Amino acid sequence: MSRSTSASPGIAYQPALDGVRAVAVCMVLLFHGNVAWMKGGYFGVSMFFTLSGFLITSLLVCEFEFSGRIAPKAFYARRLRRLMPASLVCLTAVSVLGAFDVWKGVTHLRRDTLGALFQVANWVQLAAGESYTDLQSRNAGIISPLDHYWSLAIEEQFYWVWPLAFWGMARMARRRGWGLDMIVAALAGAFAVAAPIIALVWGRDAAYWASPARAAEILVGAWLAVALARGRIRPGHWMAPVGALGALALAVVLPAAGGPAYHGAFPALAIVTGLLILGLQQPGPVARVLAAKPLVALGKVSYGVYLYHFPTYVLMTSARVGQSGFSLLVLRLVATLTVAVLSYWVLERPIRFGRTTSGRTVARSAFATAGVFGLVLLVPAGGAVVYYAPDADLAEAAAIQPIGSDQPLLVAGPASTVAGSTIAASTIAPASIAPPPNSVTASTTAGDAATAQSGSIAENRPTTTSTNPPAIQTALTRPARILVVGDSTAEATGAGLVAWAAAHPDLAQVSLAVAPGCGFVRGGEVPSDGDEPFQVRCDELLDDELPVALVALQPDVVMMMVSSRDVVPRQWNDEEGLLDPRDARYVARIRTGYEAVAQLILSSTSARIVWVRAPVIDAFWLGKPHPFTDPELVQIREDVMRDTIRDHADRSQLLDLRSWMEATGLALDHDVRPDGLHFSPTASLDVAQTWLGPELLLAATENAGYLASLATG
Repeated sequence: MSRSTSASPGIAYQPALDGVRAVAVCMVLLFHGNVAWMKGGYFGVSMFFTLSGFLITSLLVCEFEFSGRIAPKAFYARRLRRLMPASLVCLTAVSVLGAFDVWKGVTHLRRDTLGALFQVANWVQLAAGESYTDLQSRNAGIISPLDHYWSLAIEEQFYWVWPLAFWGMARMARRRGWGLDMIVAALAGAFAVAAPIIALVWGRDAAYWASPARAAEILVGAWLAVALARGRIRPGHWMAPVGALGALALAVVLPAAGGPAYHGAFPALAIVTGLLILGLQQPGPVARVLAAKPLVALGKVSYGVYLYHFPTYVLMTSARVGQSGFSLLVLRLVATLTVAVLSYWVLERPIRFGRTTSGRTVARSAFATAGVFGLVLLVPAGGAVVYYAPDADLAEAAAIQPIGSDQPLLVAGPASTVAGSTIAASTIAPASIAPPPNSVTASTTAGDAATAQSGSIAENRPTTTSTNPPAIQTALTRPARILVVGDSTAEATGAGLVAWAAAHPDLAQVSLAVAPGCGFVRGGEVPSDGDEPFQVRCDELLDDELPVALVALQPDVVMMMVSSRDVVPRQWNDEEGLLDPRDARYVARIRTGYEAVAQLILSSTSARIVWVRAPVIDAFWLGKPHPFTDPELVQIREDVMRDTIRDHADRSQLLDLRSWMEATGLALDHDVRPDGLHFSPTASLDVAQTWLGPELLLAATENAGYLASLATG
């Protein structure tokens, strides 16, 4: 993030403030590195906002008190020399790498680059409506390497407006005898009140990205600068420790995908940073710690660290560097710091402290911006990732084949139950199921192919195998028939089951009844769908296609899976307005929808319903939090799912895919779910052959045993 020239005349350099920058950027680095205990590391961005407001306004206060005016041209020239060189280099590098299709799946790289170039990245992302539609569409892919520019854009927009606004307020306060600190406080208060209103009216995306919703954090620092200069406030010895501990606590306890931060509470949280800054205005133990040389050194290059870390993280995937977990994070950090230090000494510092006039700085900046703009338009933006649907040939080979009669799944006889079966037949366990010879399907991307060629997830990760793998000891008279029903995550998961079944036609047949954006809640309109007819297609699937498929295919197991659709805000009528699962009326509709689809399956077939608990959606790779990453909303839906299972306990069960992925370390693996949502083909196959497929076989045989016991009385 940006940093002011705190060594400028009129402002005494405070090394501890560089230490604050270091702490803030470390929070962001660990948060984006998927360090589990740094759930709220995004608070580091808020700390940068408040610190920037304090330093920039301190400079303006000194300038106005010394000369009675503000020199906007000189101010803007300083900002351009400080921020633009490294930013243009970063954008150029990202664009050139995009020409070589490095950023696979980023279909809007050119748009993101232009938004970053013209300092409106936050508004571009907000206007693009990258919510449910973008993530569930056929072109859902990995996160853009420039998504972090939204915060830089907010600061830069503030820099363009604030000098002139401050000058006007300072002149008015002097003429009318008003307190300038009170004017700034009133302005900060107005934006603080606006933040939760923006969240309530325009939603979580606006609360996180819109400049007015985040302005109060910067203005808290601005007010602090004015109040200190006017002698309105004085630092206390308790402030720095409380502020430091509070900032660290927020970085640890704030939820990654929900909570107060996404409902307009950032202005209140900024008070913690304000206390820290104020407390550092006098000597103390916290100031001495933050003034330590390593922290100060990191703080000096913190702008470059923040600027380069995100493209570096996205570029250095586990598949590319051959490392994962802590080792991968260390490599990313080393690469980020290396690039940032080189940028600081070779590029940023010489330009920043070089002798040039303000006019010449503006002219050169305009010329450089035009050059990058031309490059962005000329360099190809890269192709779209192929959606992780099943391979057509494998799907045909694995499809359920209707049978003329209700042929039982198990060999008839008193020993043909699963539990404790003594039938001498094939023993099926996850470790014994080998991947099919052609496990990389036509829809596999180059990155996935590389992963597949280097070995499966199970081979590369000893912890991937189930902690209690199912052992099925029985004799099958035919393949188990498995029907997968659900949304695009069910389709991506089903792709692995299809490949697994195609390789083992004697064990299973798999068909899919899926549609992107299809949950089990009927009707209504989802605003985030935009022009995509997700709900229309879902209603067709549930009302028309699924009943026919159930009767025709007579599956042994129906796997039900939805990751997000049934928690997104939805409106059924104008009188109710927009609802989410916190509203009892929404919960009632979830119950009705889940019970309806359960009754349809149970009345049409003798199948067992296997409800899959979907893994937590990785908010980082999605690029931002969403309603369907809110743990509270997800829990409400899962409670209804469990109630539905309990109501039909004889023929329903839960498969906890989420807990299995968390236990095996796959939940936050970018290569497993490149967009944070859908399995890659290679990962889907590994999950199917390692755990999910055998579990579904076990469910089918248990159900067959249960039905046989009913038939024999």
